Amino acid sequence: MVTITTSHTIIPEESTPTGRLWLADKDQVVCVRHTLTIYLYKPEHNTEKVLETLKTSLTKILVHYYPMAGRLCYTEGGRIELNLNAKGAILLEAETTKSMNDYGDFSHSDSTKDLVPIIDYNQPIEEIPPFLVQLTRFQNNEGFAIGVAFLHPLADGLGAIAFINSWAKIARGEALEPTELPFFDRTILKFSHTPLEPSFEHMELKPLPLILGRTDTSEERKKKRIATLLRLSPEQVGKVKKKANENVFLAIKEKGSTRPYSRFEAIGAHIWRCASKARELDVNQQSVVRFNADIRSRMIPPLSKNYFGNALALTSTQGYIGEITSKPLGYVSQKIREATELVTDEFIRSQIDIVRGFKHMDDARDLFLGNENENGPYFGNPNFQLTSWMSMPVYEADFGWGKPIYFGVASVYPHDRAFILLSPNGDGSVIVCLYFQIAHFGLFKEFFYGDI
Repeated sequence: MVTITTSHTIIPEESTPTGRLWLADKDQVVCVRHTLTIYLYKPEHNTEKVLETLKTSLTKILVHYYPMAGRLCYTEGGRIELNLNAKGAILLEAETTKSMNDYGDFSHSDSTKDLVPIIDYNQPIEEIPPFLVQLTRFQNNEGFAIGVAFLHPLADGLGAIAFINSWAKIARGEALEPTELPFFDRTILKFSHTPLEPSFEHMELKPLPLILGRTDTSEERKKKRIATLLRLSPEQVGKVKKKANENVFLAIKEKGSTRPYSRFEAIGAHIWRCASKARELDVNQQSVVRFNADIRSRMIPPLSKNYFGNALALTSTQGYIGEITSKPLGYVSQKIREATELVTDEFIRSQIDIVRGFKHMDDARDLFLGNENENGPYFGNPNFQLTSWMSMPVYEADFGWGKPIYFGVASVYPHDRAFILLSPNGDGSVIVCLYFQIAHFGLFKEFFYGDI
């Protein structure tokens, strides 16, 4: 349904630094793939010059974000580095025979995957652009999609969104302020000491529990998943937070907490509990939730707020299905809070030393990512992965034709996972982009809305 009409290689309009950019240990253990996202626009005015605007502004922003025009390469021990060779980014122009309505809510499907660049990972890594973008016009000029493919080892979500928003600002004809320029120097995370023994148990790196009584996961992996969007109104968000904080004083007394549970703590706990109920597992079944915490302000000294790299630390919490489903929501929220508070400077350095202790980086990647690929142990049930993008200004990507009416995830995930985002209307409502087993989704949705 989507036809690529033109392809452009965009290089920086000025000369940029050359050589190799050292990538930190945190950059080494993320998936060496692109994160795929979609922006939707429905401009009120003529958009004939959209492609030219994107091309002109992309060549300008690549001067500031010159790593995005380079290429990855492997070095000793399986580490990856970035060759600053200015080979450029790829800009595709496409058209579809479908209207916006034909795509439904734009959650992942065989249709929406055509709105983002298709990347051939069988080619040498040195040939794969870190950044590809696809402009797709809908039928009858009713609007267009900008599909983004951003190579994860170069930066986390905050870095990727900063790049997109800076690109949009230049497209509007504005200049970047000095305070908006990216910080590429990763040497603050380049430790010279011999890796120390872990000073934490690092449960987030332990093998994840499988369903009690099951050892063969091959059939489990084949179970079909649904990708869908679930919306929470401001009133429903308020109800979830209220339920989480009903026993907050008890939690404060027991755990020493000093503040109410946040939206992420409350909504994340609500999602985990609904999944635990929907799967109808044994009460003695263990369940693990994993998520990443931003380390920019947690390190001593702190990283630059404009640090362009992977400044994330994996953390986790666990519990038995019986306690997750029967105890107050505040109890489950507290578990998520404790996993977040575990991420201190000492914890981060201990996690980095684990990576540094491997002779070959493939083994470190297997430790951090072995459970997240299609060939790894199946853990979509009984476990879960959470990602919060509520703090990221994803709707600031105004290229001159207005802010996006939608922003969403377009990647595919082989396990149960949820992305939590704010809605574009700015009223405090929340969108949960959910990947979940079809067999249990009906019950999940029933609990998700019925419990509030």
